[in-house]
Amino acid sequence: MIMIFWLLSAAFVVIDRLTKAAAEANIEGNEIIRVLTAGETDILAFSLHKNTGAAFSSFTGKTAALAAVTAVGLILITIYFHRQKHKHPLMTVSYAMIVGGGIGNLYDRIFQGYVTDFIRLFPFNFIFNFADICVVIGAILLIAYYLFIDEKYLKKFTPKDTSEVENDK
Repeated sequence: MIMIFWLLSAAFVVIDRLTKAAAEANIEGNEIIRVLTAGETDILAFSLHKNTGAAFSSFTGKTAALAAVTAVGLILITIYFHRQKHKHPLMTVSYAMIVGGGIGNLYDRIFQGYVTDFIRLFPFNFIFNFADICVVIGAILLIAYYLFIDEKYLKKFTPKDTSEVENDK
């Protein structure tokens, strides 16, 4: 599962870099590219935004601090994942999405000084990118894993207490 984790993480970073490069090459200034509309409402649109903050443009201008916090968080998440003795496939994919997305946005912060956002999706009133999608979906899947699967999955690897076995006779 370790190899799958790293391959998926790398794939998410590559997809993020490619989508951001495509957005930067094809969307100009304040241009809005409407992909899917319903009447006057843009369901899916693309527009370029250079975000120097975090989610919802919070902490704007704190790029170095955000990069440091992100780097430390990614290191801790990766260490935690690697220390898990039994890795369920959903856990692996979830952590890979979070780490891949985190690396994608960290790359932007370090090398550009901002994160490239370009996706607008109704009904949300903000702009995001592929890395953001990875982090959010990865976090949701991870919560679902820990709520519904983890305990049952780990029971498969826990030996029965010998006293319970003797009492069953």
